[in-house]
Amino acid sequence: MFITHEMTYAFMKGEGRLLAIPGGVDDFREIREGGYYFVDKSELVSDIVNDRSKVFLFTRPRRFGKSLNLSMIDAFFNLEYKGNKWFDGLKVNSHPEVEEHRNAYPVIRLCMKDLFVSRRDMFLPMFKGMLSRTFRPFEYLKTSDKISESLRDLYLGKDPVYFEDARALDFIPALCQMLEQHHGVKPIVLIDEYDNPINNAFNKDTYDYVVGFIREFYSLVLKSNPHMSFAVVTGVMQIAKESIFSGLNNLRVDNVFSKKFDERYGFTEPEVKDLCSYYGHPEKFEEAKEWYDGYRFGDADVYNPWSLLTYIYNDFEPGTYWADTSGNDILETFLDGLDDSTYGDLVALGNGKTVSKQIYPSVSMRDVGGDLDAVYSIMAVTGYLNAVPKGDSDYRLSIPNRELYKVFYENVTRSLKMDVGVAMRRFLGSMERKDVPKMEESLFMLFSKNFFDILLRDEADYRLVLATIALGRGGRYDVGIEREAGNGRADIIMRRNDPRYPNIVVELKKSRSDDPGDLERMAEEGLRQIRTREYYRSLKGKTYLYGVCLQNKKAKVLFEEMDL
Repeated sequence: MFITHEMTYAFMKGEGRLLAIPGGVDDFREIREGGYYFVDKSELVSDIVNDRSKVFLFTRPRRFGKSLNLSMIDAFFNLEYKGNKWFDGLKVNSHPEVEEHRNAYPVIRLCMKDLFVSRRDMFLPMFKGMLSRTFRPFEYLKTSDKISESLRDLYLGKDPVYFEDARALDFIPALCQMLEQHHGVKPIVLIDEYDNPINNAFNKDTYDYVVGFIREFYSLVLKSNPHMSFAVVTGVMQIAKESIFSGLNNLRVDNVFSKKFDERYGFTEPEVKDLCSYYGHPEKFEEAKEWYDGYRFGDADVYNPWSLLTYIYNDFEPGTYWADTSGNDILETFLDGLDDSTYGDLVALGNGKTVSKQIYPSVSMRDVGGDLDAVYSIMAVTGYLNAVPKGDSDYRLSIPNRELYKVFYENVTRSLKMDVGVAMRRFLGSMERKDVPKMEESLFMLFSKNFFDILLRDEADYRLVLATIALGRGGRYDVGIEREAGNGRADIIMRRNDPRYPNIVVELKKSRSDDPGDLERMAEEGLRQIRTREYYRSLKGKTYLYGVCLQNKKAKVLFEEMDL
């Protein structure tokens, strides 16, 4: 049943039981029959009816509700489900114009998510197996006296797994024609994860073959098919240069930058507040917002639905739930491509700031690795970065939330080395705890591994360390490098964004002398410079001052605390 505020109040009085969290359940019928909480996105149905496009392409990051919405569309239009009660109490019922379409069409559902192959000779057998599974609900056509003899002979005499290649390519258009002949109405075609075969073939020998085959298949199904009422296609990316949808008329593309269907994928703020309240913890809303908000689809601010539901299921314990469901190859590509300018971008992103880039919703997998701008575009459409338009193709990019800050940081440290990442985490924590011995120990561990030799050459070259510091603290600090402060320029100022943590000011020195006493003298000089030039002048609250001197692989840290 649909959740209302009155029902929530009745439960709180002990008159009912909580509905289950639908974590991992993307079947609309199962959710509606199985006692699961459902966030009502049913007006997507009326949006589609009123739009009247021939083909709808919805692209969103993975696990943002695409498969569930496709299942809901099937449940509403599919004539197989006449008389169901699944939509009772849902918003779509306030749109009377959709009633004539309710359970009025045969529906063909294609799921491309399992077409993952590394060898060309494996692709077609798996593709034909997918066709066989698609046909199973329509076995009744074999005994229909309404099917033309030519179609019966070509397509109904054997299982699709035994079709020759050409027959496999045109089987879905033929199935549309046979369903139209049997029912007297053109069917609806639903394709889930249309781009999965292409993404899976990327950087493999099968890529060109898979792209060519899939292009021809989609052209036959979606472009040259007069026996289809309309189609709804979902995927993560709007693939560009591969020309999958070239020449397709009446195509409605809705991506993360589009406005028409912006609230139909992901959870809105009122929906998240209702979820937190329903499960007994309205006070957790701010934490949920910090960890899982931050996405902008069209004009709508939305939360990550997978992470939010998993967070509630795990007794409101925050974690990197969305990122842990798949590999983070695109983020690794970004980190591999870092140069001087992108180091600066990483620092800004880690500070909770935005960077401006040209972003294109249509992307080509061929550009990944060779064009960093294409990587930014893919990171935006796949959910790793939030993108807000500022004009033409220019967008303001930012890390969406605490979950993604943590993912960025973990991948940065992993891209360094295991022991370097450990030392970095210790260094970050010891700075906030004013644990000077641990700071010195962590710096020694870093430099003794010969990874940061660049730091021993030039005091100014701390970009990578500072980027990691910023990312590691998930936006809780505004980190400034050589920022004007007081009567000069401070090496590092970490201005807190959260009053639970201290402000931090660091002045770095490097000793070229072999005199051990020089370490402490120069660390003291750094601390004195902070005081005399008042680098802390604009800070408020608890503030930690650090004078740090590096000498080969040794480090000396001196500390002072102020309450401003």
